[in-house]
Amino acid sequence: MRVFTHGSNVNFQTSAREMYASDLHRLLQRRLQESTSLLLGTLDLNRQELKIYGTLVQAEISEEKNQCSFTFSLMNQEGEQTIEHSYEELLISHEARFDIIDDQKGNVEYGVLYISFLNEQTGEETTYFFADEKEVSNPLACVVQFWEKVHEVGRDIDFNLTGCIAHKVDFLRKNQ
Repeated sequence: MRVFTHGSNVNFQTSAREMYASDLHRLLQRRLQESTSLLLGTLDLNRQELKIYGTLVQAEISEEKNQCSFTFSLMNQEGEQTIEHSYEELLISHEARFDIIDDQKGNVEYGVLYISFLNEQTGEETTYFFADEKEVSNPLACVVQFWEKVHEVGRDIDFNLTGCIAHKVDFLRKNQ
């Protein structure tokens, strides 16, 4: 099973943990169920670029199928489209959650999920964001500001090299 890093920043408390396809799939499904309108787009700070594709309809993260797919309803148009990446391209995921004071909604705990893929051939990284459209009055400002606070969290950790091996009881017994 392939493991990758999930960086987290919750009210400026940062952490990183191991993440598997099934964990990320569950997290995306929970976000989708909890939201009436979950925005999907890409974000690139270097290019100062933010693109909105639409609202997420379905997501699948599967190591067995070597597939990550996001199906979304188009913004201001009818129809759906699907974005696909191989699971092997999945580089890192991030989650940022902050208590903010929204001008119209008051105190709100708001979170954004980010998933980054690396194209090995071009070296290009693509980061997708998943943010509730209606929970705050300006979700895209949160997407950008939260990414600035979380994008480096966990990038210095490679769980493939340093992952937890506590489940390998034989290893522990031999090295006591």
